[in-house]
Amino acid sequence: MKKILINFPTLGKSGVDAPRLLKFRALNSLGCELHLFSGLFTKKIEPAGKDVYSFNETVPEFKALSDPKVTKVGFMFWALGRNLKTIFFWREITRGYYDVIYSPAAVLDLTIFPYFYKLFHKNIKWVVVFDNIVPFRDPGNKITRFLAWLFFKISLFFLKKYDRIFVISKDLQEYLLKKGFDEKRVILSANGIDNELIKKARADERYNFEALFLGRINETKGIYDMLEVLDIVRKKYPSFQLAIMGEGDKTTKSRFKKRAKEMGLENNVQFLGYKTGLEKFNIMKSSKCFWFLSVSKSESFGVALLEAVCSGLPAFAYNLPQFAWLYPNGEINISPIGNYELVAQKVIRLFKSGNFRNEKGEKLLGKYSWEKVAEIEYDAIKNVSP
Repeated sequence: MKKILINFPTLGKSGVDAPRLLKFRALNSLGCELHLFSGLFTKKIEPAGKDVYSFNETVPEFKALSDPKVTKVGFMFWALGRNLKTIFFWREITRGYYDVIYSPAAVLDLTIFPYFYKLFHKNIKWVVVFDNIVPFRDPGNKITRFLAWLFFKISLFFLKKYDRIFVISKDLQEYLLKKGFDEKRVILSANGIDNELIKKARADERYNFEALFLGRINETKGIYDMLEVLDIVRKKYPSFQLAIMGEGDKTTKSRFKKRAKEMGLENNVQFLGYKTGLEKFNIMKSSKCFWFLSVSKSESFGVALLEAVCSGLPAFAYNLPQFAWLYPNGEINISPIGNYELVAQKVIRLFKSGNFRNEKGEKLLGKYSWEKVAEIEYDAIKNVSP
């Protein structure tokens, strides 16, 4: 049995997010003994437990990015500060005799502690999930983008101490190989979705939206292109409703709302906030189509898009490289990046047809699961030499 320390110094009292929770439980069921390290305490994950993923301990937690006083830069430095506190747990981690340190993502705040720990404890193995790159020229605030890019570059340096890296898409795999990472230690594991909740979900008349977007309210997600599409479509269908399910920092959200108002679209956009669990999938199945106009090269998988497609929604997206292998049989409607006029034409064509079922997409249900991802990771972890 492998004893694994999950390095999560930015973990708060709300616990682990639902997707990672599913994967960790699957790893547990395969025989791994998992311990969460929040940077302030460690906690063993019991295989049958449901509540161990949230914490009653008094944990200083950063406020949501939607809080008026919170900035993206502030959050970055708060996360780095939490990493400094991990130093005080150095001896405790050493006494735990862990076989593996597991970083749930390759961001800087989840790679600092494992990197320095391995410098002094060479026998422990370090595995990392690599789920996105951070381009320098993505849309958004220039200072924030520069800091994000700089931190990403530092994390790439730290990753040189890795033993295994799990990448979620082929384009990320190719990126790391070009950077000189060992092909034998870079493993394609993909991402997963909650197939059972999608099966349980049912349409709800309260959420009968013409179009739905799920994700961060952020420039890289193509939020302004969506407004351009909506502006064209509502000329044909004046009451057309676009629902936004997700949150963003206050500044970006405020600018987005302002732009919608300037375009006269404030009555065509509804903000649902952050939704999870069965409610999220009920909203998906209540909508007629899904928009995902990400313009960023850092978009490596698009879990929300996959969830919508498997839920049977016709989906519209820009032609990002990774979608070619994820959707080889036309499961999504692809348009060139930035060509929102073409997207609008396709949306209008869909509503003229009246057929809002994505049969090809429904066939993908079950292909991508966290259980399968966990099996790939487990096979790699158990074969790492002690």
